[in-house]
Amino acid sequence: MEHQVTEAEISRAKSLHSMLLFDFIVVHVFVFVLALSLLKASFIPIMLMPMLSIALLGSVIYKASRAIRKEASAFVLSHNLLAAQRAKLFLLLFVVTGTLTAALVLGGAQFGMSKITSYALAAGIGQMPFMVALLILVVLEFDAEHQCKDGRTPAAALALHSALVKV
Repeated sequence: MEHQVTEAEISRAKSLHSMLLFDFIVVHVFVFVLALSLLKASFIPIMLMPMLSIALLGSVIYKASRAIRKEASAFVLSHNLLAAQRAKLFLLLFVVTGTLTAALVLGGAQFGMSKITSYALAAGIGQMPFMVALLILVVLEFDAEHQCKDGRTPAAALALHSALVKV
């Protein structure tokens, strides 16, 4: 749906999408690869990644909840609600797959598994679905940001906004 929006509204609507894309691409791809390359030297980068990600996702969720109370523009609010929904989904996915991966890698021996088996299960069951979902969310967020630049609102954002207005 097209809206007549100002540059300021586009900028406000685009900010949360940009934060999510930064988290998805920079933190979960580049910092993760960096952390894996430095894993033998230090655990700090691998611990830095979830802390950065949770802080960014929490910031997106907080700013969107604040926008519900303070934002006058339906266009900006719709985009903020969509970004918050995706941040919550990603945070849940991150916690579940991260917990499963950590349990398999760190506690695989307690379940009677060999080291290679626990690593294979951690990668296949824990990390592979996470990476596929991450790829899908990156594509969806790029599309939402592009629509935001054009002054359009995705159908999912309109549905979230209309559900909020009904309440």
